[in-house]
Amino acid sequence: MRIDFNRLECGSAFAISSETTRTDGGAELVSVPDVLFLPNALDQGQSICVAQQRTVPVEAILDCWNLGFLQRGRDQLPQPRYADDFEADRREGPACILGSVFTRNFGHWTEELLKVAALEQANIGCTYVIPTLPAFARASLSFLGVEDERVAVVDSPTVFARALFVDAVSHQNIAQHPQRLGLLRELVAERLGDAGGEGRKRLWLERREMVGNAGRLANPEEVHALVDSYGFELVDMATLSFPDQLRTISQASVIAGVHGSQFVHAQFMPKHSTVIECFSPAYVNPSVLEICRALGHSYHQVVARCNLVVPYTLGRDCQVDCEHLSLILESLQD
Repeated sequence: MRIDFNRLECGSAFAISSETTRTDGGAELVSVPDVLFLPNALDQGQSICVAQQRTVPVEAILDCWNLGFLQRGRDQLPQPRYADDFEADRREGPACILGSVFTRNFGHWTEELLKVAALEQANIGCTYVIPTLPAFARASLSFLGVEDERVAVVDSPTVFARALFVDAVSHQNIAQHPQRLGLLRELVAERLGDAGGEGRKRLWLERREMVGNAGRLANPEEVHALVDSYGFELVDMATLSFPDQLRTISQASVIAGVHGSQFVHAQFMPKHSTVIECFSPAYVNPSVLEICRALGHSYHQVVARCNLVVPYTLGRDCQVDCEHLSLILESLQD
């Protein structure tokens, strides 16, 4: 067996199989036979699924652009694996594959948890398949009540006799599917028990641990002094366990910081909270807009100044415009 990545096409699993069902929570499920899982196709944790030898289900990658990234990125990125002959294992039983091109990133991993919430609400009892991923993957599944024996770490090509796919809901379209976000929030609230909060804290989200793509705070002393004067606590989510991250964010009414995966925690804040995201002008890529829309959050964006006379020289690292930030903080209600 070998894979010609240029011949792969993105399509819907629902167009491949008629074995579909709708859960009480409104999620659409489909069972597809003989799905090939190619773990670590590009790099560790960057995986892909193939059905009928050439179709990559959009439900597995959430956005067809992700397939194009793997196909077009070869000039800048490593050659994808599996272009040469390989053998694949085979596994029986229903499985939901939680592995795509970007799931090693915490923010995109939480999109996979939207699938988990739908399947757990429906009591499907399937096995969840992942490649080797950072520790947050297993920790979050455990927190959501998935037993260890229902998690299979697969790092070699494998054909699954029955693969379950959930209709494609991501952070890009979550406002159109608020019930799916509601399922995940309900599951989190149930697992936290009485440990949730009333949403009164103000948090500045630090980026110190596990920063892999730059995007650090370039003027920390100035920013920390400013947010401290407005009652913010500094917290680096990467230093907390997954349950503690959720307990912390459930107590926040305002989060602010430099853009990064930590902002997907906005989906676990109380409704009608405030999100303040700071960017370098070299990298403005807000990913929580639809989360904010779905939950009624107030969203503010602070972009460092940049013009033809004084160009920005810090790349993706962020020099926060404290004058702009202070204007937003002044408008916050107690």
